[in-house]
Amino acid sequence: ERILASTYEVARPADFVVTAQRRGVQALLQNPQTLGLLARAVQGDQWPATRLETFEIACAKLAEEPHPRYRRARRGKDVPTPAQCLDAAGELCAALLLSDKAGIALDPDAAGAHAPFLDEFSPSTHLHAVHALKSALFRSSGNERLQPCHRSIAEFLAARWIAGKIDTQGLPVGRVLNLLEGSSTRTVSGLRGLYAWLALHSLKVRDTLVDADPLTIVL
Repeated sequence: ERILASTYEVARPADFVVTAQRRGVQALLQNPQTLGLLARAVQGDQWPATRLETFEIACAKLAEEPHPRYRRARRGKDVPTPAQCLDAAGELCAALLLSDKAGIALDPDAAGAHAPFLDEFSPSTHLHAVHALKSALFRSSGNERLQPCHRSIAEFLAARWIAGKIDTQGLPVGRVLNLLEGSSTRTVSGLRGLYAWLALHSLKVRDTLVDADPLTIVL
């Protein structure tokens, strides 16, 4: 609350925290970086209308380069757009969540069982993937390793990317469900957040996901 008041000039920080909790974005309060982006996403007392819009604004801000000096240095160079950065981040987050890995190693010597080397993910566009990893969407976990800045952000971006593949590029729904569902045809516990966001993001698969596991989506 002191950070909100002193750094971001939030007039009623206690009310801000309560509103964030009520809107389901309390995860963004848990570290200074995501707290700051949430404060910037809220204009005065005007919160985004939905949780979806809140996450969209927050992720867009995380994908931006916040330092003018670095923006000037990259001007005229082959730098991915924020939209390309978000797509690359979504692809990486989807691979992390579906393979139950914790992070990504930038160097093969730093790789391990829970943090494979970036090249093992076979990103669609390597340049975009590297740029995404250097953005505030990811944070260092030490020794040339990175992980998503928060799991809720990873679930949102992964679902967004998978939905795009299903709705516009013909990714078979069955292949996705085979990864999301356990032997009892219920959603794997660690993938429930991804499952629910996917139902929101994808028009093509929404009815199927609701019919298969409505409770996960409601929760």
